[in-house]
Amino acid sequence: MSLTKESEISKTEDEEKLPEFDFSSEYTENFPGILKGLKISLAVTSYQSQTLFFIRSDGKTINTNLKRFRRPMGLAVTRDQITLGTFKEILKFNRNDTVIQDLEDSAKVDACFTPTATHTTGMINIHDIAYGDEGLWVVNSAFSCLATIDSDYSFVPRWKPPFITDLKPEDRCHLNGMALKNGRPKYVTTFDQSNRPQAWKKDRKLNGTLIDVESNQIIVDQLVMPHSPRVHGGDVYFCESGKGLIHRFSSGNSKLTLLKKLQGFTRGIDFWGPLMFVGLSKVRDSETKNRPPIAKEYDETFAGIWIINLEDQSTIGHIRFEGDVTQIYDVAIIPEVVYPELIEPNDQKVKDIFKFPSLNT
Repeated sequence: MSLTKESEISKTEDEEKLPEFDFSSEYTENFPGILKGLKISLAVTSYQSQTLFFIRSDGKTINTNLKRFRRPMGLAVTRDQITLGTFKEILKFNRNDTVIQDLEDSAKVDACFTPTATHTTGMINIHDIAYGDEGLWVVNSAFSCLATIDSDYSFVPRWKPPFITDLKPEDRCHLNGMALKNGRPKYVTTFDQSNRPQAWKKDRKLNGTLIDVESNQIIVDQLVMPHSPRVHGGDVYFCESGKGLIHRFSSGNSKLTLLKKLQGFTRGIDFWGPLMFVGLSKVRDSETKNRPPIAKEYDETFAGIWIINLEDQSTIGHIRFEGDVTQIYDVAIIPEVVYPELIEPNDQKVKDIFKFPSLNT
């Protein structure tokens, strides 16, 4: 597999004052062609480097476009909208291509997203987010619940695991992942089944779960740090991150199938046809005392995005971060957009950017 060193890196001039990081990367020779050929780009969050990445291609090279946010986490993405969960806010960006002509890379950019709404949640330790029939659903890890968003409240609690007795900001079981089906939450992942403040972090019994939200039933347990359940083709795929694994659970026959093992902490999944894009993270230094199995098995773990062919479970390409980026949280495909741009809320351009419907007289 051929490798290409150093993707291009583009930053905005008006970045928030955040620590500087080395964002260097290498990627397989076919990675630019895959993105360009599929007419997609990738949005990727890294809370550790406090960055939202846009991985975009001109067909020959990869450009890594950096947007700095405080602790970016879950993503909800379409071709026309990007919603991002951060340290204490949820930010919404809508497509507004009228501003492309004023951008430095206007000849390459085929979609521009500009800020349109901000909702303050407080530090709820937001993880996965997704839109359903009732608007935006979020994983509120601090309060161990799923919630929706209402402008009159920080959040509206809607569901909690059956073993959680009350809602307090104690991150009792590390509820983190969420998958929607038919417009409503269907599956979630937790690190533990505890009902005590951060017991999962102290005990590290590694008794993670995949839970059916509708039935309140634990359908898979004894998992090691599971994340990122996603419904695809009627089945739910999820990461058993502490082992570097990706599983598929078929609800029809309750069969759990191991699909792939990778050399990293698997977290963040999205699909495009038969291809699965998976985020990998390095094992954190904070986990050295209670090292997950993946750290004991490999001397080195990787951070980046791997592309897996679901038809034969083969790895067909990757981009790997070689510098300071060690943690990937979420991965989302931007469909029908090859070279996106996003204007950050603190960018000076925002004061002159407007998006509004026609006046009906």
